[in-house]
Order: sequence, then C-alpha cells, then structure tokens
Amino acid sequence: MLKWIDLWVENIRLSLQELLSNRMRSFLSLLGIAIGIFCIVAVFTAVDSIKKNLDDGLNKLGNNFIMIQKWPWAFGDNNYAWWKYWNRPVPSRDEMELLKQEVAACQYADIVVSIGDQSLKKNNALVDNVTITAATAAFAQMNDMEFLCGRFFNSTEESSGAPIIILGYEIAKQLNTNVESLLGQEIVLHNKRVKVLGILKKVGNGMFSPVNDNTVLIGYNFLKTFQKMDDLGLDATIKMVAREGISVEELKDDIKRVLRSSRRLRPMQEDNFAMNEMSILKNGFNAMYQQVNMGGFFIGLLSLLIGAFGIANIMFVSVRERTKQIGIKKAIGGKRSDILIEFLIEAVLLSVLGGAMGVAIVFVLVKIISIAFHFPLYLTGHNILIGVSISAIIGLIAGFIPAYYASQLDPVKAIRTT
Repeated sequence: MLKWIDLWVENIRLSLQELLSNRMRSFLSLLGIAIGIFCIVAVFTAVDSIKKNLDDGLNKLGNNFIMIQKWPWAFGDNNYAWWKYWNRPVPSRDEMELLKQEVAACQYADIVVSIGDQSLKKNNALVDNVTITAATAAFAQMNDMEFLCGRFFNSTEESSGAPIIILGYEIAKQLNTNVESLLGQEIVLHNKRVKVLGILKKVGNGMFSPVNDNTVLIGYNFLKTFQKMDDLGLDATIKMVAREGISVEELKDDIKRVLRSSRRLRPMQEDNFAMNEMSILKNGFNAMYQQVNMGGFFIGLLSLLIGAFGIANIMFVSVRERTKQIGIKKAIGGKRSDILIEFLIEAVLLSVLGGAMGVAIVFVLVKIISIAFHFPLYLTGHNILIGVSISAIIGLIAGFIPAYYASQLDPVKAIRTT
C-alpha cells in the first residue's frame, strides 16, 4: 500500500515538474478546458441561483392557495388563446366576498390589483415607474411582513377608501434618506395626498416575493377612487388560501362551483376564469431549468472537446520529448503500467488545473455580480465538484492514447532515439 502511495506521489511530483518546465505550452493547453468548465459551471450556477431565488419567493407565497385570474399560467404554449382570455371578465371584489362566504374550504381571501408606471412625490423628491399594489386588509394575514415602523391598514380603513399607503424600504429611502421620518407624513400619489401608515423593513427583492423593498401597498377601495376596476387591461387576482387539512383540489372544486353559478355559465360552457396554482409554476420552471442546463452543458462540451484535443496533442509532444527517458526507465525495470500511470496523471493534472481555473473565474464573477447588482448568486460545492470531475474525466480520456503509446515503446529503440 505504501509503495503505491509513494509511486503516485512521485508521479504527481514529476508531472508538476514537467508542466512547470513548459509553462506557456501548459497554459495554452489548459485554457480550452478552463473555458469549457467555465461555461458548464457558470450556467449551472446561474440556473441554481435563479432557482433558489425563485423557490424562496414561491415558498413565501405558500402551496395551499388558488389564484383566480383572467389569464391561465402557461409555459411554452404556442397555442395560447390570448384573444379568448382577453375578453374574460375581470375578477371583482364582490366575487371575492361571495367566495369567502360560500366556500367553506377557504380560510383567507384577498383581491389584489397591481398598476405600473405610477409616481410618488414628497417635496422635491420624485420616484417614477413605481408599481402600486392594491389589496384588502387580508393581505397582511396571507403574507409575512416586518415593519420598520408603523403598521398595515385594517379592514375599516381599507373599506372606507382611506388615503393611506405602505412603503417598501427602498421606495421610502428614495423619498427621504431619513426613512422613519416619513411615517405619518403625506406624499402625493396620482395627484392625491396619501398618508404613510407604515414602512417595511429592508428584505431585498426576491423573485415572486409578494413583499420586497420596492413594494407600495394601498387599499383596494382607495384605488377605486382613481381607477376603473372593470378595465380589461387590469389583471386583478383573487387569492384564496385553503383551511388546514383541506387539499387544494377540494378548494378548487368549491371555487369552481360557486363562481360558475355566480357568472351564470351553462353546463356546456367552459370556465371564463383561470384557477392558477403553485404546481403550474414549479413544473414550468423545472422544465425551463432542465433545458437551460442542457444547453449550457452542450456549449461547454464543445469547448471541452477542443481542450481535450489540446491535451492529447501536448501529451504526444511530451512523449516524443521524453522517449529516451522512457526507454531508460523500462530498461532498468520500469513496468508498462508505471509509464501508463505517469502520463495519465500528468494529463489528468493538466486538465484538473484547467478546470480549477474555470471554476475560479466563475467564483470571481459570482462575487462581482452579487455585489454590483444586489442579486445573490450561489456557487455550490456540488457545481464545483461537477466541474472538477468533468475536467478529470476529460484529462483521463484525452491522455489515455498518448500514455498507452508511451507504455508500449520498445526500450532499446527508445534509448536510441535522438
């Protein structure tokens, strides 16, 4: 056992010595491997990071709810009948109240409408392109929110259409750097003065998270004072959460029964509403992740193929340069397997160094992007292991033929080589 360990250590030492003696040639050879591993690990890292951020946002939404909307969620559907969905009625607050009363499986119900391209103003500070979300008081019960100061509006304030507003941390900071001083102050929204009732803690801007640093919340009935709620361009959503112990399918059945009756749909008529659920999103995103991963893997393989030829080439050159040394080793009792292992180790080491270089580049880019764009990226140990393992396998495959050729050299002819 110790003999084998000594042999491998010695072979690694000799391989490193050989690679360092031809630095430029070694660098150019491992560059192809580095680019290939970079492509594969970078794509895997990007997909994993997007997936984690999406999953974090989706987990905050929960799994036991139904979203009632005009538009059904769909991924990659080339036959999406948008013209049919466009003419569907917009879900209304009256429908939400009816469902809350009639659907026994429902624990919470809320109606949410988002309108974009709004502006907020406080003295000389102006924040443009703001998306305003209007909801009922149940929004606070259905979503986790932490307040830096103030509170959420109650059902009385919301139903009366009180001009009050909740600000995300980043929006508040753009209006006044002294964020907490905004509490209780009036700002201008849509030419209306509204009172700041609460300011949310800084939580970041996770994907699909219902509450983030750019959140702006107002009451649903207040929105009705300056926006027509039956506008077909609105994507109003009724969100219903199932009671504990009630499945989403049971909730869907009850909603369908009540809503079809309310909208007076005949038995043979299809639903003029969509019931979207978390499984649709997760299945769609999982399919997308697989396609992107596959694309990145094949792009990386093309680069790795070029790198493999480069390693095979440098190994053949190395065999030719050391032919006499090989002959001497075999003449003094060196085995073919020893020669084979020596060159295989050199090829694998060269390839792994290239892979490590590719992973190092990904690591640096992950840190830069995370800091510059405030979007968390995650280079996992699993992806690092994939990169190093693939590079080792490529080195093994690319180096086998040169190593086998070296192990089969005739010692007498090898020694006579000039």
